[in-house]
Amino acid sequence: MSDWIYEDEGGQLRYGYAIKAELAHVKSDFQDIKVVDSLAYGKILLIDDVVMITAQDEFVYREMITHVPLCNHASPRDVLVIGGGDGGVVREVVRYSEINTVTLCEIDGAVIEVCRQHFPELTGGLQDKRVKIEIADGLKFLADSAPDRYDVVIVDATDPIGPGRCLYTPEFYRSVARALRDGGVMAAHTESPWGQSEMLCRIDGNIKTAFEHVRPYLGTVPTYPRGLWSWTLAANRALDPASFVQARFQAVAPPLRYLTAELMVSAFHLPRFYAQKLNASRV
Repeated sequence: MSDWIYEDEGGQLRYGYAIKAELAHVKSDFQDIKVVDSLAYGKILLIDDVVMITAQDEFVYREMITHVPLCNHASPRDVLVIGGGDGGVVREVVRYSEINTVTLCEIDGAVIEVCRQHFPELTGGLQDKRVKIEIADGLKFLADSAPDRYDVVIVDATDPIGPGRCLYTPEFYRSVARALRDGGVMAAHTESPWGQSEMLCRIDGNIKTAFEHVRPYLGTVPTYPRGLWSWTLAANRALDPASFVQARFQAVAPPLRYLTAELMVSAFHLPRFYAQKLNASRV
């Protein structure tokens, strides 16, 4: 009989995973990090007992948060990834030959080291010569950075609790906007559309304090709470997802497992209940 681990959602729901073994358990200065081997999803990374990645479905989140902004920019050259210590977003960014620099800003170096050992399929891109790793708080890193430094900023944050809380504030999003060059775009993880309206409206409203154009989009991640997940594309210029750079996407598309040219557009077509939640923050 297998052991089980559980992820609790606000005392309302519990998600269980049958596991074969615990592979790693590290208590860093910031959080509790575990890797387990599960029966259904292979290796799972948990931070503070919340599922961050699984070997089976990790590609969905990383493809959606990375390729959408990179293909909705006219000519991306310099990219900043905030969070993302598992390396998966960087793995996707370095698929683009035209990218000059990729800066990974991760607050907890222990996450990187654990993932280097247990998720080498995610961390291989960290070896790319264009990648620079900064172990730093994302908000402070941006505050200390020169303005107009990046073309694309990808915010691969944990949930808005613990050390990741500051990465959902108006101050943080304004720092991102300051760091972007003219024409720059941000993509950020923005929780499940099935989440509490108050939280979703707060995140959406905070992004709008820094960006004039805000476009949420969706994908399906089975191991994230409720299964349906959202990200947000934001810029201080008009955004038209239907006009993404198709040639750039097709150049990197062959190894992708979730995202297609059709989804690059349809992911922005929101179900009515979610649009209504977000519209409540704009009244």
